[in-house]
Amino acid sequence: MGISNRDYYRSPSSVGEWGSSSLTPAVKYLLIATATVFVLQLLITRDDRTSLLDRLRRSNPELNRLISDAETNPEAKKALERRHPELVRLMEGEFDDPLTPAHKVSVVQEWLELDTPKVVYSGQIWRLVTSAFCHDRYGIFHIIFNMFFLIWFGCTLERMYGTCEFLLFYLTSAVVASLAFVALDLYTGSTLPAVGASGAVFGVLMLYVMHFPHETFCIFWVQVELRWLILIYILWDLHPVILALAGDRMVSGVAHAAHLGGLAFGYLYSRSSWRLEAVFDWLPSARSRPSRPRRAISEPARGEDPEAERIDSLLAKISLSGADSLSDDEREYLKRASQRRRRAGGTGN
Repeated sequence: MGISNRDYYRSPSSVGEWGSSSLTPAVKYLLIATATVFVLQLLITRDDRTSLLDRLRRSNPELNRLISDAETNPEAKKALERRHPELVRLMEGEFDDPLTPAHKVSVVQEWLELDTPKVVYSGQIWRLVTSAFCHDRYGIFHIIFNMFFLIWFGCTLERMYGTCEFLLFYLTSAVVASLAFVALDLYTGSTLPAVGASGAVFGVLMLYVMHFPHETFCIFWVQVELRWLILIYILWDLHPVILALAGDRMVSGVAHAAHLGGLAFGYLYSRSSWRLEAVFDWLPSARSRPSRPRRAISEPARGEDPEAERIDSLLAKISLSGADSLSDDEREYLKRASQRRRRAGGTGN
């Protein structure tokens, strides 16, 4: 096959060459599914007459505890009135207005969002996956950025791993990210639901960084390698999680634990050389079919002419260490070989 058709050959010189110039099947279907769910979130809604106070209590366990104490203890109510007089006025119904338009709630989001009590106590485990297809209805950039990064990094990984394996990786990343979020919720007592594909997308990002750690991004006119960017982001996500584990409450509107769960899974998947398709080998229907040998992701093809073998070794080096690991001579060799094979028709095998 030609150089440009090698699974693991990607030049980092432009976004198009990173794999986003043409969508791969799994990425395309994930985009369609996510966009469809988002439109349904916007269109299928119901009126929610729940008071503002009840909505606040449902989303903030600490606030719910303070209000519950104030409802049963006059001294606690006086203390709350001194510190938060607006809460006491809410408790007394001062802001309730029957003419105020009802709060709109997305029915689709209610079915699919990651709600820890419903997952743990009602057995609605589908939410561990479906929450990755929901996004904030009031923030369009939430879905835009997640899908942008899925295209940017996911197409390259899908070409490297294959459509089935990449799709399984994405969905498993979503589940692991959701489990990390649920675990922190159970520890802190929070009941605020979560939506978004960020956990799965960060799993994709981490796997990409494991293959191309030296690839650079331009941040404020400064070239920064991906491995350092991901480290900075891990520290940014880790800070509020540590605060929560220590008993502090930092409400940022971001599911930091889910991000860390996705990042951790992407790292372990790469380091341990896991292959999720192998799970299906245990199924009776899978065992009855003849198995196809799988070539390792970074393993070069064998039995070709010397030039093709050297090309494969250089492409495998790019896959493992990034394009920056090539010497000037190696870059020039790849360039000349690509030109020769393009002129000859580019069909090596």
